[in-house]
Amino acid sequence: MGVGTDGAIAVVVEIAGSTLVALGLGLLIAALVIRLIYGAWTRTQAIAFQHEGHAYLRWHDHRYRIVEALWSSGRRRATTSPIPAPRRPGEEVTIFYHAREPTQWTLEKPYRGTRLLAVVGLGLAALGTLVGFLPG
Repeated sequence: MGVGTDGAIAVVVEIAGSTLVALGLGLLIAALVIRLIYGAWTRTQAIAFQHEGHAYLRWHDHRYRIVEALWSSGRRRATTSPIPAPRRPGEEVTIFYHAREPTQWTLEKPYRGTRLLAVVGLGLAALGTLVGFLPG
Protein backbone atom coordinates (compact mmCIF):
# COMPACT_ATOMS: atom_id res chain seq x y z
CA MET A 1 0.00 0.00 0.00
CA GLY A 2 2.84 2.41 0.79
CA VAL A 3 4.47 1.87 -2.63
CA GLY A 4 1.38 3.07 -4.50
CA THR A 5 1.13 6.22 -2.41
CA ASP A 6 4.82 7.05 -2.93
CA GLY A 7 4.41 6.59 -6.69
CA ALA A 8 1.37 8.88 -6.76
CA ILE A 9 3.27 11.55 -4.82
CA ALA A 10 6.19 11.28 -7.23
CA VAL A 11 3.83 11.75 -10.19
CA VAL A 12 2.21 14.80 -8.57
CA VAL A 13 5.62 16.32 -7.78
CA GLU A 14 6.79 15.69 -11.35
CA ILE A 15 3.66 17.27 -12.85
CA ALA A 16 3.88 20.27 -10.48
CA GLY A 17 7.58 20.80 -11.27
CA SER A 18 7.04 20.51 -15.01
CA THR A 19 4.09 22.90 -14.88
CA LEU A 20 6.06 25.49 -12.91
CA VAL A 21 9.01 25.29 -15.33
CA ALA A 22 6.74 25.58 -18.38
CA LEU A 23 4.82 28.52 -16.88
CA GLY A 24 8.05 30.26 -15.85
CA LEU A 25 9.60 29.83 -19.29
CA GLY A 26 6.38 31.07 -20.88
CA LEU A 27 6.47 34.25 -18.78
CA LEU A 28 10.16 34.80 -19.60
CA ILE A 29 9.45 34.41 -23.32
CA ALA A 30 6.45 36.77 -23.05
CA ALA A 31 8.62 39.45 -21.40
CA LEU A 32 11.27 39.03 -24.12
CA VAL A 33 8.69 39.28 -26.91
CA ILE A 34 7.22 42.45 -25.38
CA ARG A 35 10.69 44.02 -25.23
CA LEU A 36 11.37 43.02 -28.85
CA ILE A 37 8.05 44.44 -30.06
CA TYR A 38 8.54 47.76 -28.29
CA GLY A 39 12.12 48.03 -29.51
CA ALA A 40 14.95 49.79 -27.77
CA TRP A 41 14.05 52.81 -25.66
CA THR A 42 16.67 55.04 -24.07
CA ARG A 43 16.37 57.23 -20.98
CA THR A 44 17.81 60.76 -21.23
CA GLN A 45 17.45 64.33 -20.03
CA ALA A 46 15.69 66.85 -22.27
CA ILE A 47 15.47 70.62 -22.05
CA ALA A 48 12.13 72.39 -22.46
CA PHE A 49 11.97 75.47 -24.69
CA GLN A 50 9.44 77.63 -26.51
CA HIS A 51 9.43 78.45 -30.22
CA GLU A 52 6.75 80.57 -31.88
CA GLY A 53 4.41 80.05 -28.95
CA HIS A 54 4.70 76.25 -28.87
CA ALA A 55 6.39 74.12 -26.21
CA TYR A 56 9.21 71.83 -27.40
CA LEU A 57 11.78 69.46 -25.95
CA ARG A 58 15.40 69.16 -27.10
CA TRP A 59 17.80 66.30 -26.33
CA HIS A 60 20.74 64.34 -27.73
CA ASP A 61 20.06 60.85 -29.08
CA HIS A 62 22.40 57.86 -28.75
CA ARG A 63 24.42 59.11 -31.77
CA TYR A 64 24.79 62.58 -30.22
CA ARG A 65 22.43 64.21 -32.72
CA ILE A 66 20.20 66.99 -31.45
CA VAL A 67 16.54 65.98 -31.52
CA GLU A 68 13.65 68.40 -31.12
CA ALA A 69 10.03 67.41 -30.66
CA LEU A 70 6.80 69.21 -29.97
CA TRP A 71 5.69 68.74 -26.34
CA SER A 72 2.24 67.53 -27.41
CA SER A 73 3.77 64.79 -29.63
CA GLY A 74 4.74 62.65 -26.62
CA ARG A 75 3.21 59.18 -26.28
CA ARG A 76 0.79 58.36 -23.48
CA ARG A 77 -0.44 54.99 -22.25
CA ALA A 78 -4.10 55.81 -22.48
CA THR A 79 -5.41 58.01 -25.24
CA THR A 80 -7.95 59.46 -22.82
CA SER A 81 -5.33 60.74 -20.37
CA PRO A 82 -4.62 64.44 -20.76
CA ILE A 83 -1.26 65.69 -21.99
CA PRO A 84 0.70 66.94 -18.97
CA ALA A 85 1.36 70.65 -18.83
CA PRO A 86 4.57 71.68 -20.61
CA ARG A 87 7.57 72.47 -18.48
CA ARG A 88 8.95 75.99 -18.16
CA PRO A 89 11.63 76.95 -20.73
CA GLY A 90 15.07 75.82 -19.56
CA GLU A 91 13.72 73.16 -17.22
CA GLU A 92 15.14 69.61 -17.50
CA VAL A 93 12.80 66.68 -18.04
CA THR A 94 13.56 62.95 -17.89
CA ILE A 95 12.21 61.29 -21.02
CA PHE A 96 12.45 57.97 -22.84
CA TYR A 97 12.93 58.00 -26.63
CA HIS A 98 12.80 55.24 -29.22
CA ALA A 99 16.29 54.38 -30.51
CA ARG A 100 15.21 53.81 -34.13
CA GLU A 101 12.94 56.84 -34.22
CA PRO A 102 14.27 59.42 -31.73
CA THR A 103 11.33 61.80 -32.22
CA GLN A 104 9.07 59.22 -30.53
CA TRP A 105 9.29 59.98 -26.84
CA THR A 106 7.37 59.48 -23.62
CA LEU A 107 7.57 60.64 -20.02
CA GLU A 108 6.63 57.17 -18.72
CA LYS A 109 8.81 54.08 -18.64
CA PRO A 110 7.96 52.13 -21.80
CA TYR A 111 8.62 48.69 -20.30
CA ARG A 112 6.57 49.06 -17.16
CA GLY A 113 5.69 45.58 -15.94
CA THR A 114 7.95 43.50 -18.19
CA ARG A 115 10.74 43.34 -15.61
CA LEU A 116 8.29 41.99 -13.03
CA LEU A 117 7.00 39.50 -15.59
CA ALA A 118 10.55 38.27 -16.27
CA VAL A 119 11.43 38.01 -12.56
CA VAL A 120 8.26 36.05 -11.77
CA GLY A 121 8.94 33.78 -14.76
CA LEU A 122 12.51 33.16 -13.65
CA GLY A 123 11.35 32.45 -10.10
CA LEU A 124 8.73 29.96 -11.25
CA ALA A 125 11.19 28.19 -13.55
CA ALA A 126 13.77 27.94 -10.73
CA LEU A 127 11.13 26.72 -8.27
CA GLY A 128 9.92 24.10 -10.76
CA THR A 129 13.48 22.92 -11.27
CA LEU A 130 14.03 22.64 -7.51
CA VAL A 131 10.76 20.73 -7.10
CA GLY A 132 12.11 18.20 -9.58
CA PHE A 133 14.94 17.39 -7.16
CA LEU A 134 12.62 16.59 -4.25
CA PRO A 135 12.86 13.02 -3.07
CA GLY A 136 9.86 11.09 -4.16
